[in-house]
Amino acid sequence: MRTNIKLAWRNLWRNKRRTIITISSIVFSVLLASFMRSLQEGSYGSMIDNVVKFYSGYLQVQDSAFWDERTLENTFQPSPELISNIKKIDDVTLVSHRIESAALTANGMRSKPAMVLGIEPELEDKITNISKKITKGSFLTPHDNGVVIGEGMASYLELGVGDTLTMISQGYHGISANGLFRVKGIMSHPNKEYDNRLIYLSLETARNFYSAPGISTSLVIMTDNHYGVNQLKKKIGKILPEQNTVMTWVEMQPELEQLIQSDRGGGIIMLGVLYVVIAFGMFSVVMMMVKERKREFGVIHAVGMRKTKISTMLFLETLMIGVIGSIIGLFISVLIAFYFYHNPIPFSGEQVVSASEKFGMAPYLFFSMKPSLFYNQMILVFSISLIISLFPIYNIHRLKITKAMRN
Repeated sequence: MRTNIKLAWRNLWRNKRRTIITISSIVFSVLLASFMRSLQEGSYGSMIDNVVKFYSGYLQVQDSAFWDERTLENTFQPSPELISNIKKIDDVTLVSHRIESAALTANGMRSKPAMVLGIEPELEDKITNISKKITKGSFLTPHDNGVVIGEGMASYLELGVGDTLTMISQGYHGISANGLFRVKGIMSHPNKEYDNRLIYLSLETARNFYSAPGISTSLVIMTDNHYGVNQLKKKIGKILPEQNTVMTWVEMQPELEQLIQSDRGGGIIMLGVLYVVIAFGMFSVVMMMVKERKREFGVIHAVGMRKTKISTMLFLETLMIGVIGSIIGLFISVLIAFYFYHNPIPFSGEQVVSASEKFGMAPYLFFSMKPSLFYNQMILVFSISLIISLFPIYNIHRLKITKAMRN
């Protein structure tokens, strides 16, 4: 076997040009497939990151009945110990309280139903970047008694910064809730529904308004790894009281997951077409390699080398080319993806940029560095090269010495 390996290695470099062309085809195949998958998954990651930062976060801890019936009666009082234990879990980057309810807002003769969100301003800003969406006035502070509303609501109620907003609602355990709040800031939210309906209050102000001291409707949990939310859910679920549950962004926004899965399916079909093209390209190179060496195979068989040994040697040559090409392709694709991961490709054209920013999306093409995206492509292309290696083996077994010697 050692002799066959040495012969195969030497045969590779007897014709360097042919070997380099064959290796280059495999390198290009791995590079192209990895580039496509990294760009595709990077775009999904950016989409998920932007959408969950509009509202839900990556995970939420809630009362088990809250998601189906979002009332203040289905709230809970998270203990400092629970929050501390959640923060200690690996990959958890942020835990923030929220109290969410509804209210009727009014100014003069105009009124409008609204969604009220009591938040911890500094932590919420890290989740949704609301402070960057403020167009007039300023964002909330931890003990602020003012409100931040969307431009759509401000326009409908004819409110400006410094004006007074009236809110009427039902508080905790049916207590009447009403209050006057100064408009501290007006935001331009990318989501039009939130722009027309959403009101931000500081957490303590919202609790006082709804007569719900210490109460939260949810704990929003953030992570840097959206691929690991299911593992995080399991870890958090183990430390939660029985009356609480934890939900991932997939469960809270299933329509986004369905959109990604359908698009990913289309991407896999395109990748399948690419692999077919890659396979035919590699096949043509290997076929050329075999045809060029047909006389050589006839000569060495004529002087006594058995077909099985020739087939083994040829298989090892193809195997070596596949290994070398796949490893080089993997290395180059990781380097290129790593560069674009830290330097996303910007969109060109003012209309495309403005449309992206309008929907809260950064105007860039993002790349993913998930390891499986790269080694899976290397394994697939290497597998294709192994399957193609059956062709020269088949040709050797059909080899006729007299016919081969005449070529």
